[in-house]
Amino acid sequence: MRLCDQTRITDAWTAFWQEPAAGEQCLRGAADITQIVKTQWSAFAATLPVGARVLDIGCGAGAAARALVSVRCDLRVTGIDIAQVPHATGAQIEIVSATAMESLPFANASFAAAISQFGFEYSERNGAARELTRVLAPGARFALLIHHGESSIVAANRARLSALQAVQEQDMRAAFLSGDAAGLDTQMHVLRREHPRDTLVAELARILPQRARAGSRDRGAMWSAIEVALAPERAILEAMDVCCVAPEEIDGWLAPLRRGCELSCVAALRRPNGEPIAWRIDGTRRPSLVDGRTSTISAAPLRPTGSPHPQLANDP
Repeated sequence: MRLCDQTRITDAWTAFWQEPAAGEQCLRGAADITQIVKTQWSAFAATLPVGARVLDIGCGAGAAARALVSVRCDLRVTGIDIAQVPHATGAQIEIVSATAMESLPFANASFAAAISQFGFEYSERNGAARELTRVLAPGARFALLIHHGESSIVAANRARLSALQAVQEQDMRAAFLSGDAAGLDTQMHVLRREHPRDTLVAELARILPQRARAGSRDRGAMWSAIEVALAPERAILEAMDVCCVAPEEIDGWLAPLRRGCELSCVAALRRPNGEPIAWRIDGTRRPSLVDGRTSTISAAPLRPTGSPHPQLANDP
């Protein structure tokens, strides 16, 4: 799905990745999910040819790339991201910022594999799928982790988005700017009850009524500063809400990928309790026809014997 304001989203992601602790923020506070995701990348890395060049789409700070090279020191990963993201550390990973998934600066058939961890879904899929097919060698494998519309990651971020939207509602703004501290206190009390674990809500509930009582001179500037400070996070959360994929949407969502690729696995990656974490989409770039014959890359099976994926369930 095309986002209406790509510049705003790009700037928001750039600001996000400048934070020192941004490395795996979408998985922060969920050590079990982080481990399951790393296990998936380790298993995928084991299937790749020796010395494979891998493309990491929407790489952010390179968490997925690091998971690959931690188990395969022979792999070389090139990550791309639309935002300005931190430079990679180590010789095995190169990160190219300000690069759109829909317009990759690489030659045809440049890569033996591709991955994406919560990145590909933010693209314009027709263009991104076409570019993925173009830069992969015939028979090359890819694995995508996509935000599942029913995952706890999406649920937590939707709750945060709801809190940000409520803080910036017109009634809240009007009460603050008019100095209605009692009314503002009542609204913030309701908001705290709805979002009891949100530290931002708790802090604003403490500060805003006090500032509303303090006089009118700086209220407008303070409210504008709050909106500016919250804008990048809100933009990112709105993008996730648009781009996550619900179970009833997954088949249609995959259509652009199916034009140039064979999909071998479309499944929900789950916690042991059955809760979805992400969609796991595995596939290969279709072989090319050369002189009337099919040309393929020889590689190991996608799921080698003895390396099962117990958290995967084929239930799109």
